[in-house]
Amino acid sequence: MKSSIRAVAAIALISAGGAWAVAKGGKLYIKSKDTKVLKDPKAGAAAVATVQPGKEVIWNGASEKDKAFHEIAVDGKKGFVLMSNLSPAAPAKEFDSSSGKEMSAQAFASSGAATKALTPAGVTYAKGNVNKSEAAAEIIYAEQHNFAKGTPAAIATKAKELGGGK
Repeated sequence: MKSSIRAVAAIALISAGGAWAVAKGGKLYIKSKDTKVLKDPKAGAAAVATVQPGKEVIWNGASEKDKAFHEIAVDGKKGFVLMSNLSPAAPAKEFDSSSGKEMSAQAFASSGAATKALTPAGVTYAKGNVNKSEAAAEIIYAEQHNFAKGTPAAIATKAKELGGGK
């Protein structure tokens, strides 16, 4: 029993280490909206900048004072952000369904509620002919389909089929 617990712990440590396989001076990405870059490694510190998801930063390591904060450099400024706001991978690109053009993560995120409401299940729900299971299934299908096959060309083609393309 103890050996299996040790094996699981070792695998977890190896996996965690691989996620941060970046050396000081390497590139990381901001993953949270309106991330404050702080002057000092503490929550109440003054902000020297505010950055958005996908912004590339230079990682300079964890703070000696508080390991939850990591020192970064961005746009000529140095400061600290919470480790949870950093990612070793750039976020996936998002595309406008009517034009097929790339759009910002902020614009894509704010469009989510509106597009889900316009599915056939959402329209049925709005009219009062509620079939909650069908509505949920259609939304799940649409999200999985978009994740698997939502290339810019495929999205633009589907938008034209639905009368939304230009």
